[in-house]
Formats: sequence, C-alpha cells, structure tokens
Amino acid sequence: MVQNPMRRTLVAGALGTLPFIRTAVARTRYVFDQNVGRLEFIARHLGVLSSTGHFEDFAGELLIDPDRPLTTHVEVTVKTAAVVLAYPGAVDLLRSPAFFDVEKYPEATFDGAATGEGTLARFFLAGNLTIRGVTRPHRMEARLIDRKVDPALGREVATFSAAGDMKRSEFGMTSDQTAISDTIRLAVRVRLLV
Repeated sequence: MVQNPMRRTLVAGALGTLPFIRTAVARTRYVFDQNVGRLEFIARHLGVLSSTGHFEDFAGELLIDPDRPLTTHVEVTVKTAAVVLAYPGAVDLLRSPAFFDVEKYPEATFDGAATGEGTLARFFLAGNLTIRGVTRPHRMEARLIDRKVDPALGREVATFSAAGDMKRSEFGMTSDQTAISDTIRLAVRVRLLV
C-alpha cells in the first residue's frame, strides 16, 4: 500500500495541535463581582493623609487552567458611577467631568493576563486599563492568599488579591493636583468557589 505523504503531514500537524486544544478546553471560568470581592482605590492627600474608596458595582471573569495557573486571563468592568468615598462632596467630585466623567464614560475596564512570572504566592498580571476612554498598559502584583475548604459551604474557597499603581493624569484626571496625589493605588480582593 502506498502512503500519501501529504496525508501523513496533515495528520501529524493535527496531532501536534492537540495539546493546545486541550489547554483551551481545560480552562475553568470563574465570575466575580462586589458580592464576593472588593475593588478599592487609595489616594494620598497633601503627602500626609490617605483616603480609600471603592466601587459598589463591578463584574469580572477569570479563566484559569488548573495545570498552568500562571496563564490566567482576567477581565473586569467597573460602573464608574458606583464610586464610594466617605468624604462630604467626594462622590459628586469623582463622578464629575474632572474625574471619572460618568455621564460620558460610564465604565472603566481592565483586560489582562498572568505573565508567567513568579508563583501563586506572588505573580504578575499585565494588560490594558481603560478609564475615560483612554487605554494604558497596567501591571498588577497578584497573590493567592488562601485556599481551604469552607465547612459551611462544603466547598473549597480560594482568596486572591491584586494591586498596582496608576497615574490619574495619564487618563485626563488632572484636577486638584496639589491636594490629591497623581499616583493612585488600585487593589482588588476576590473570594472564589473552586
């Protein structure tokens, strides 16, 4: 019997893609929001004080390959009008055109992935942060804080955190620069059933 070399090449090529297909199928999707997590921002004032605010409406998705967790992909969408900061007038200021301009830009997003560096105890996410229609590269340091069985749920629960700095001026938020620092710390903490 004569073998067709073209057929052998096609079969070998198809078999060579199987690990990639398995990897794509092996990813598990986890969703999270303000009910299982917290998304905060921290700003310094006059170089002495700091304030912490948060968002009460956000949604995220993690795609994790349990065999290769350092290839995790993450997407987060934040409703900018859902900003909370416990200072009189602060919420109105943050919603105004000087800051988030929520009428024109109702959402901010982050789309990124683990870079493959580090371990689950300390790894890095790199992607794009979009605020006020402006997109900039953004990097965060992430950690698996805890993973254990929750007796009340009868399921394993994993707690992750991630944090990174951004410059608000890069997104057109230049108001009150003498009183409010340009560098803002973004921090998220999420508890997932795994």
